[in-house]
Amino acid sequence: MTTTDDGPPPSDTPRPGRPHPALAARRREVEREQGRRRRGVIEIGVGGLVCLLAGYWLAAGPVLAINSVNVTGYSGPDASQLSGALTAAAGRGGSLLSPPIHVLHQVAIRFPGVQDIAISRSWPLALNVRVTPADPIAIVRGPNQTAVIVSPRGLVMGLVPTHLARASIVLSQPLPTFAHPLPGWGLQGVQFLHDLSPRIRARVQNLTYSQGQLTGQLLNGPSLVLGSLDQLPEKAAAINVVLGSVSTAIQKKATYLDVTVPSRPALGGVGGLLSHSSSSG
Repeated sequence: MTTTDDGPPPSDTPRPGRPHPALAARRREVEREQGRRRRGVIEIGVGGLVCLLAGYWLAAGPVLAINSVNVTGYSGPDASQLSGALTAAAGRGGSLLSPPIHVLHQVAIRFPGVQDIAISRSWPLALNVRVTPADPIAIVRGPNQTAVIVSPRGLVMGLVPTHLARASIVLSQPLPTFAHPLPGWGLQGVQFLHDLSPRIRARVQNLTYSQGQLTGQLLNGPSLVLGSLDQLPEKAAAINVVLGSVSTAIQKKATYLDVTVPSRPALGGVGGLLSHSSSSG
């Protein structure tokens, strides 16, 4: 009997329990491709991090650190202190590319003569700070003391300049020193003046709070009866409405303007009683 020897199976014939050689080769190729992609992602991530760190170093590092601050538009008695404070604040973080604007603003408005500031870059390594000076809102007098002017934030700005005309407030407490806020009800009085229209505000004299009652006097006009310190914004609005709707002649003739109840202001001494309904109530 003769037998036929067919020899070993072809090399591409899969052995039992093992994947086909073509599938194994494809799997190895996919794994290599995935490895290349992972390395590419890592390289991109590292490169991005390097760029980010370099950008941060340029923005906040010593290369663009602010080394001076030029202050203009301000000539108050504390001008040198303002310049020094802004320079110190600029040196605490930030750079010319990213100056600490909020910090500089917060530092500046602590000074009574500063209303606002505008910041610009001055290459290569300086900042320009343009100051908008505060306009005094009132003259304030204390008991047996020299009068001072105060800012719209109620901070003492110094002695009253010659020939300056402003609304006036009279306090029973001693006046604070330079750059400090008014005591007691003084800040509420300043806010009340701020809520009046500019033309009316300038006419308010001797705004006084005594025994729970706020009173004042209008130049060439009636006395002001304001009552308690409650609802001062509404009372200011009522005064604006009444005085904006009557003539100068009537205002001169009137003896008082009562806004104790701001929704029912009353102007007295003008042929009886002239009452107004106010939208403020």
